[in-house]
Amino acid sequence: MRRHNITLSEPLSDKIKAQVKKGRFKDFSAALQEAAWRYFGETIYNEYGVTPAEVERAYERTLKEIDKASKAGQLKPWKR
Repeated sequence: MRRHNITLSEPLSDKIKAQVKKGRFKDFSAALQEAAWRYFGETIYNEYGVTPAEVERAYERTLKEIDKASKAGQLKPWKR
């Protein structure tokens, strides 16, 4: 993986930071990478025959399942 130094506008930077705070992404780099894929890499969805909306719904469904299992005490604590 290559490293690139980029400068983002404040509104974009704030949006990415908000996504990281919500826990959707591990770090700023992961959030920015997904944003780039969404903008430039729409062809990945065509390759697998899904739409971005379907992927988002699947993500939300999985997140709810994880939350439910966590509240039920079925998950082991994760250590970083």
